[in-house]
Amino acid sequence: MTCPPTSTSPALRVLAARGAGAAALAAMLSGLAVAAVLTPAGAAQAAEIYRYKDPSGVWRSMKVPNGYAKLYKRGQARARLAAGRGAAVELCVTCEPQPGDGASAVAAARPASRALRLGDLKPPPAHDGLIDRAARDSGVDRALLTAVIAIESGFRSDARSPKGALGLMQLMPATAAALLGVADVEKALVDPATNVRAGSRHLRRLIDQYPGRLDLALAAYNAGEGAVRKYDAVPPYAETQQYVKDVIALYEQYRTQ
Repeated sequence: MTCPPTSTSPALRVLAARGAGAAALAAMLSGLAVAAVLTPAGAAQAAEIYRYKDPSGVWRSMKVPNGYAKLYKRGQARARLAAGRGAAVELCVTCEPQPGDGASAVAAARPASRALRLGDLKPPPAHDGLIDRAARDSGVDRALLTAVIAIESGFRSDARSPKGALGLMQLMPATAAALLGVADVEKALVDPATNVRAGSRHLRRLIDQYPGRLDLALAAYNAGEGAVRKYDAVPPYAETQQYVKDVIALYEQYRTQ
């Protein structure tokens, strides 16, 4: 597609003509220089606000001519897409958007799922026995229990979330209190065997509560039963939806090993 002339600066045109690296163009596009290099000569007639992130991740705003905000946004999306592919990028901020550009940019920017990152991670030998025992006692498939532990803590018994979830299965003390019946719940959850035993019982209860719906059981484990009850489905929380996908993907992988 032929791009109409733009009012980009000579420096930017040189970078584009030489197939400059995506990082250089993305920096120029998203930095404070955006206003200088992309605003047309008729800036005095600007009629809308364009919001963008600078290289430090700070949101900024500038006035642009009417109808140009979406074009600048598309140019940045294409630069990020090329940067994610490690390719050079040719800039044309006024070219018509192509179908799928936005979705491709989002996909390129999305980090690899935990299931992919943890696919080759195996339980430490010291945890093998306690996972086996907890799986037998609770009736939870060992592969599923292992997948939950991998996603929750990466098999780290000392893991602690910002919200206070503890141990291998990242149990909240309030949730574990009824399962353990001990005075010092936090101290008990630091013990790997105790943590997995309590976590497997909690997971078993959720699986029984949502028969045939492992996705809902896992969503309740992550976001709480109240959230699942509210939506009568996997809650529309990005973290929870990704969590369910990651656990199920890793579960399938462990089952075949």
